Amino acid sequence: MARRSNHYEAAFEGYIRAKRIPCVAVDEAKRSFFGDEGLKNPDFILYPKYGKNLVVEVKGKRGKNAKGRRAWENWVTTDDLEGLTRWQEMFGPGFQAVLAFVYAESPPEFPLPPGDGSFEFRRYSYRFWAVALDDYVAHLTSRGPAWRAVAMARSAFRRRVRPLDEWLPMTPTAPQRPFPLPLKELDR
Repeated sequence: MARRSNHYEAAFEGYIRAKRIPCVAVDEAKRSFFGDEGLKNPDFILYPKYGKNLVVEVKGKRGKNAKGRRAWENWVTTDDLEGLTRWQEMFGPGFQAVLAFVYAESPPEFPLPPGDGSFEFRRYSYRFWAVALDDYVAHLTSRGPAWRAVAMARSAFRRRVRPLDEWLPMTPTAPQRPFPLPLKELDR
């Protein structure tokens, strides 16, 4: 496992390795060159056994707001989107670019039974969700040009985001949930 100072990316890598998904952790220390300009590297390239290979940008967010509800925060920078778009084009049709949102929560006071969908890593519980780059770009709004940040409205995001596991089929008959997920399932 690469040494990562970003705990969201470290948790993502730990989760992918625990699932035994073949992956490449991309070195982000230097930007790649694309023509005369630099290009932001993706965080990971994933190779699930069945389905498309994934070009992944990991975005870490807090799992719950001050009231204990899922905030579904999903903002990214325009640099993230430009880089992912170019990498998806360069890799070609066998690859799909996705934004993986990693939500960190403090562990509950009393441990939940196994199978609640969380991944315990270091001091937090993490949940992993992903949305296709193309779907994200089609529904984004600006958070302000000075920040160079964009986001999807939370309601649109909740209708389109899927659990990361659904992007990682490792068997030919991997269960697929209907898309999009009902909102009541996303409020868990």
